[in-house]
Amino acid sequence: MDRASEFVIDVRRLGLTSAPGSWESIAKTVRAPEDLRIELIGVPAGDPVELDLRFESVVEGIFVSGSVRATARGQDARTLEDLELPIDVRIDELFVYEADPQDEEAQLVQAGLLDLEPAVRDAVVMSLPFRPLKDGDEGEFHYTLGEDITEDEPEEDPRWAALKSVLNEKKES
Repeated sequence: MDRASEFVIDVRRLGLTSAPGSWESIAKTVRAPEDLRIELIGVPAGDPVELDLRFESVVEGIFVSGSVRATARGQDARTLEDLELPIDVRIDELFVYEADPQDEEAQLVQAGLLDLEPAVRDAVVMSLPFRPLKDGDEGEFHYTLGEDITEDEPEEDPRWAALKSVLNEKKES
């Protein structure tokens, strides 16, 4: 844990480590870390990420809930045009004082500090669309090649004329 990170919160200063049932709200803006992205879209490193969080002291540790807001930038999956996508994702994470050895994914409160970066990364990256599309695409792809293709009455093929006259004779009889 990098103690100088903007994502590290000192819950001792908030008075939450020894008072289960107490809570504190924090609203702050931090800079996005390097890897807050997937292949076509993500939050650029250094862009603002708004945290509006509530820290609740419980017997097992500190429960963090609230929202994370940022703007993801990337490319449309079909056209590769630039796009921006507002991200507003909910976060609910329990940071425990003592981790169960069987639980590899447990977030820990270490020396009164908790690192929000992994929880924020998980929430934001999981909310990013795998195939980002610009607004208004409605799932349809429109293209033209040369002239616009119109659907007129097909011309009658002379090779089928003889067969058509035989069929017409059968219908009349």
